[in-house]
Amino acid sequence: MDISELNTLYENGEEFRRKGQYIEAISAYRQILVQAPDSPHILRRLGECLLKKGVPREAVSCFHEAVKLDPQDASQFHLLAQAHRETGDIDRALVALERAIAIEPENVSYQVDLGWCLADLGAMKKAAVLQERAIRAFETALALHPNDPGVLEGLASLYKDTNRIDLALDTIEKALELDPYDLDRLELKDRILRRKGSTGRSLN
Repeated sequence: MDISELNTLYENGEEFRRKGQYIEAISAYRQILVQAPDSPHILRRLGECLLKKGVPREAVSCFHEAVKLDPQDASQFHLLAQAHRETGDIDRALVALERAIAIEPENVSYQVDLGWCLADLGAMKKAAVLQERAIRAFETALALHPNDPGVLEGLASLYKDTNRIDLALDTIEKALELDPYDLDRLELKDRILRRKGSTGRSLN
């Protein structure tokens, strides 16, 4: 297969991927990898399509190979973390996220995903120390992007879960100032107010 055939296969794969035709895209990328097995970009594209098709274990293998070939690409560690998380392996997802953040510490998305992974693991293991690390990750994300209502919402949720009700209420109100009509945030504010009310009654 010559270079023009490989380019055609790649263009076809990209077109299939953009259209959501992931089976066809997977086939094209796999054909390219027969000829060019050491391409981190193609491995990444294949992994992304496998994730979309709901086969994260196969995606993990692709992203593992991609990060070996290009260990300075933070986004590939982020994708590896997503794949691990979809297989239920949160511990390995955390390791991959920490690698991504070590390369690109000011990426808000990586900090947020780290926070959610830590929060999930903390809830599963009933480990307060992990919940605290989750809060620190969200606070780091907020320092990087102080007007992000999604980050504020996540932080408010974690404050609620750790019974910092006044902080939770203040934080979700800031999120709603930025995006007043988001139903999920309005519902979270209602849950925080109910928790505040029940806490107040229990003290009386």
